[in-house]
Amino acid sequence: MKIYNYLNGIFYILYGLFGAFLPLKMAALMGWELSLLGLHQVRAISLVMASLGLMSVLYVSKATDQKPLTLAIIFITLSFMAGRFLGLIFDGAGPMQTYQEIGIEIIWAGLGYFLLKRPV
Repeated sequence: MKIYNYLNGIFYILYGLFGAFLPLKMAALMGWELSLLGLHQVRAISLVMASLGLMSVLYVSKATDQKPLTLAIIFITLSFMAGRFLGLIFDGAGPMQTYQEIGIEIIWAGLGYFLLKRPV
């Protein structure tokens, strides 16, 4: 669980810093066209993601019980997936990237659940 939690924390730090400092590249990666307000929003949301990643890494290094963080990561991952499903319901069929992201989120949350339930 500790490695899973570290990997998630590092991912959110890097992903968040990428969006915060290179919002136009983040937008291009996601297929977005941003206004000035959009740039500010991407930077804000990205720094929140980086902060969550940093808090995760700090928690992993201090805590002996990794279950609460693992559960939180599963919840966040499934929340991203729920948002994508909401988009599919309200906006119609998505691009292939949406389905790939849902697949990754199912696998990643499933791995977290497996680690959470296995005997330590």
